[in-house]
Amino acid sequence: VAEHDGRRRLRIEEDEVSFTRSVRLNRKGDPISSFRIGDKPSSATEMRRVLAEAGLRGDGYNIVLQGDVTNLATMTPHKRRGVLEDVAGVTAYDDEIRRATTQRKHVESSIETIDLLEDDKKKQLKQLSKEREQALKYKEIKEEFDNSRVTLYQSRYRNRLDEVSLLGNERTNYSEKVRSLGSSLADGNKKLDSFDTELVSVESDLRKALAGDAQRIMESIRQHEIEIETGSDRIGDQRKTISNSNEEISTLEKELERAVGAKNEANEKLHNAKKSLEDAEQSLIDSAKEEAEARKAIESGDKFARDLNRALGKASERVSEAQDSYAQAQLESDRAEQASQLASENLADLEEKFEEATMIKDDLELIGNDIHENGSESDRSSLADDLRNLQKQESELRSDRDRAEIRLRDAERELSKAKARQEARSSAPGSAVTIAALTRLRESGQISGILGTLGELTSPKDPSHEEALATALGNGLRSIVVRDDEVAAKCIKWLRENSGGRATFLPLNKLKVSRPQGRTLLVARNPGIIGFAQDLLDYDQEVEVAVVYASRNTLLVQSMEVARNNMGGVRMVTLDGSLIESSGAMTGGSKSRGNRPSFGGSAGGHSSVDKHERLVQESNLLYSTVDAALRETMLNLQDLRNRINNVDGSDHSVKLRNWKADMDRATKSLSEIENRMRASRSEFETCENTKSLKISEAEQARVALESALQNRTDAAEALQDNTPDHLSEILRSAERERTEAERTKLSCESSILTNESQIVLMDQRVSDIETRITKQEEEINIAQQSISQLESSISTAKSELIELKGKSEQFDEEHQILTNRRDELVDERASLRATLDQLSKERETLRSRIDELNSQISQKTTLAEETAEELADAGVSIPSEDTQLPTIAEAERAMQGLERRLGNLGNVNMLAIDQYDETAERIAALIEDGKTLRSRRDHLVSIAEQLENERKTRFMTVFEHVNNNFSRVYEILQPSGSGKLRLENSKNPFEGGLEMACVPPGKSRNTRRSALSGGEKSMAALALIFAIQDYEPSPFYYFDEVDQNLDPFNSGRIATLCRIRSERAQFIMVTLRKVSLSLADHHIGITHAGDGCSRRITDFDRAAAIELSEELEAEKRAQEESKAEKDAMPDLPDPSQMPKVPEPLQTPVSLGGLAERAGIDTEVDGDESDPNDESDSVMESLRERTGEWTEDIDEKEKVIFHDMEDTEEAMEDPSHQQVDANEV
Repeated sequence: VAEHDGRRRLRIEEDEVSFTRSVRLNRKGDPISSFRIGDKPSSATEMRRVLAEAGLRGDGYNIVLQGDVTNLATMTPHKRRGVLEDVAGVTAYDDEIRRATTQRKHVESSIETIDLLEDDKKKQLKQLSKEREQALKYKEIKEEFDNSRVTLYQSRYRNRLDEVSLLGNERTNYSEKVRSLGSSLADGNKKLDSFDTELVSVESDLRKALAGDAQRIMESIRQHEIEIETGSDRIGDQRKTISNSNEEISTLEKELERAVGAKNEANEKLHNAKKSLEDAEQSLIDSAKEEAEARKAIESGDKFARDLNRALGKASERVSEAQDSYAQAQLESDRAEQASQLASENLADLEEKFEEATMIKDDLELIGNDIHENGSESDRSSLADDLRNLQKQESELRSDRDRAEIRLRDAERELSKAKARQEARSSAPGSAVTIAALTRLRESGQISGILGTLGELTSPKDPSHEEALATALGNGLRSIVVRDDEVAAKCIKWLRENSGGRATFLPLNKLKVSRPQGRTLLVARNPGIIGFAQDLLDYDQEVEVAVVYASRNTLLVQSMEVARNNMGGVRMVTLDGSLIESSGAMTGGSKSRGNRPSFGGSAGGHSSVDKHERLVQESNLLYSTVDAALRETMLNLQDLRNRINNVDGSDHSVKLRNWKADMDRATKSLSEIENRMRASRSEFETCENTKSLKISEAEQARVALESALQNRTDAAEALQDNTPDHLSEILRSAERERTEAERTKLSCESSILTNESQIVLMDQRVSDIETRITKQEEEINIAQQSISQLESSISTAKSELIELKGKSEQFDEEHQILTNRRDELVDERASLRATLDQLSKERETLRSRIDELNSQISQKTTLAEETAEELADAGVSIPSEDTQLPTIAEAERAMQGLERRLGNLGNVNMLAIDQYDETAERIAALIEDGKTLRSRRDHLVSIAEQLENERKTRFMTVFEHVNNNFSRVYEILQPSGSGKLRLENSKNPFEGGLEMACVPPGKSRNTRRSALSGGEKSMAALALIFAIQDYEPSPFYYFDEVDQNLDPFNSGRIATLCRIRSERAQFIMVTLRKVSLSLADHHIGITHAGDGCSRRITDFDRAAAIELSEELEAEKRAQEESKAEKDAMPDLPDPSQMPKVPEPLQTPVSLGGLAERAGIDTEVDGDESDPNDESDSVMESLRERTGEWTEDIDEKEKVIFHDMEDTEEAMEDPSHQQVDANEV
């Protein structure tokens, strides 16, 4: 079986090859297999590989299982066509055709994409051409704009240098003026000293002139003048007193007359009331007598009448009691009413007097205003006192001004030092200078969107947390909160350009904050934790993100102990300002007194400058106030001296003193009247309250009396109803008379009491008025005596004053000359002093201006140097002095014009220039890639057509050969039957299936395959298998019970055919059919002995042969014809020589990353096939290889283990049991 047609099927150089597998059990009872090829040991993998090379595969048609026959008989036509495709070897074309088709589709997709891109890019190129022109124009103007900006920077640099030069010249001029003013001040101070010396001398001469007798005479003159003026005032006062007393007496006499008239009227009313009372009493006696007689008559009657009589008596007693009570209440009510009336009259009089006194005081105030406006304010003596007071005040104010000036200078020096220290700290972020500058920017509106510092925008809800919250936020309090990052960028640019320092900005639109998480939230619930810093602050919701950012999720805790218990991963601050970081770092100690941030907008360190500025302002205000007061005092002093000199001896002082005395009296009188009026009003209110109370009590008594009278009337009527008519009439008449009499009596008694009380009051009023008149007359007498004494004293003083003035005339002329000179010196000294003060202020102003100029020169010089550095960094040359440069305004106008031109261009796509070139290049690349892809597509179409043609040719050729074999074999298997293979689509066989058109013996030719029996179908399937085997012969065939479902005749036909074919190949058939066994050359049987080991039974006879006569000869001839037919077949296309699909093109360069961005896989796998088929084939291959390797490893391990066990068994038991091996 090794050699056929001159070529060796097996790669083993032997004529006969045996493949052996031995199986035996080890000590554990596990089976162990060993393999041999010939005499050489091998493995199962190697054995399968050798057999596969000879076409002997487990899935090949040389091995036919019972299921294979059934599947082949029942499978669909399309699957059956696939079997023939495998036989014909055209499946290799399928993969290549699939690759070509897939690659062609990708190429066509790329062509379509390139066409679309090309159209889009051409449209884009048209648009870019316009934008390119605009961009080129913009670029040209932008270059001019940049050149203009360079010119502007150079002009600014030149301008700053010119400013430094101009400021230097101005400083020189101011320095010269300061020197000139210093010289003028020195000369003025010398002249001022000379004035002071001369003024001291004149004052000394004045004191000498006024010393001795002259001084005594002047004092005497002043004393007598005062005495005369005082006496005149006192006389006026006494005369005023007399006038007032006469007026008071006249008023009292009128009141006395009214009181006497009221008394007489009361006496007359009293007399009439007493007479009426006598008549009423007599009427009562008569009525009582009549009633008594009638009642006595009634007493002699029945008991009921006596009871009624007693009831009437009791009612009469109650009436009497009620009459007494009513009379007393009415009396008290009348008295209260009279007292109220008197109090009202007295109050009205006092109110009238108060109005009169008020008018008198108002008139005196008007007179006083006229006196002050029309005349001198005082006499010569008072003016002298005022002069001494003003001179003393002037001296004190001069000392105060000198001290205030020294204090102001000290405060200004301290302020300068504080500002220097502040400027030294201005480089730190959030310094006072920077914050102040940004505050000015915000207030001026130059940059909008600045909300302020975090310290300004927040405040503690609880003042006790201020220290802790300030520590928690730290320098964040100095951070500037702005609305967005654009505002922050503008502020930073402004600070850089104006040397405003540095600051931290918090743009609300870009801040990213993290909320408390994890351990922070857990710790926040523990005892002693107050809360998060951001929750303990009061702020606007607009700045919440900035507050949360600055607070950094810091927790406020009660004490350090609480913080220590919770520290680690949490940032905390205690109420006393100790800070515990989340990392564990702890910061604390004494409170900082330095540059510490705080709430309310104060940037620590700025308070020192504010403090010194306030001190300077206070000192300046004090100095200005004292200086103004001194100037005013000097003016008043000068005016007072002029007034003293102009006093002409008028009686203005006398008028003034008289006015003051009148004013004092009027004020005193008004006050007394007001007090009396207040007391009278209180008395009137008391009387009114008493009157109301008494009237109420009288009304209650009247009601009680009327009730008693009604009860008595009822009792009388009851008695009258139960008495005889004549007695009843008597009683009624007596009752009427008595009632009328009682009423009259009651009224008279009340009138008597009222009039008696009125008379008593009038007597008291008359007595009081007479006493007051007597008192006023006594005051008049005393005033007249005082006037006489004062007139005598004034006359004596006037005679003595005339004599003293005659003595004083001899030294008045010398005194006047000295006084005039002193006044001139004072005026000149004041004028000079004012001039010197003005010059001093001017000099200080110039010095301040020089200091400002020095600062400005320093700043301008620094700015010029920075500008030079910026020009150097920008690569701009520093202009020489000869370079002609435009002014800044001209350069700015030029830039603005260019900027307007740039703005008129609108939004310019500067990338359009490069984009235009790139797009043009991209279009050219797309066109080139399109040509390449179209060429590749045509090539792929050609290859696919060629492969399809070769595939069809090979398939049809093999089909014809297998079809002939099938017809021949079927006729052998089914004598007088016929069979052939039929393609469902002969023009395009790959679109249809393969049918077996078989007609068994005795069946009609129109019988369909589905109507055949199972055996007939199996015979057709076996005929196809034999036909395929004839096309691809093998040295070895294995049939596994393929005749199980066949009847004996068909089984014999199969066995006969195998027996005939065994001349050219080895057949192994597993069968239970006797006919098959009878035709076999060799018999091998495997039995089970019951001991766990298999037993092999062989009947091997090489010489045995069965003569098959004509059938054998016919089969030989048929096989020779089949072989000749196969040899006569034209050369079939060789799959190994078929055209190969070229490797897929790389992604076209013109597509760039477009396909990848679009999610398109542009990489085409040349070997791409159906993913499912490819996956199945790959997995199957891997599965086989893995199984082979695993089996090899297991076999080697088992062999090694088996050898070791054999060795051990040989050593332990030489007579160990040998297990039979089965050789196949």
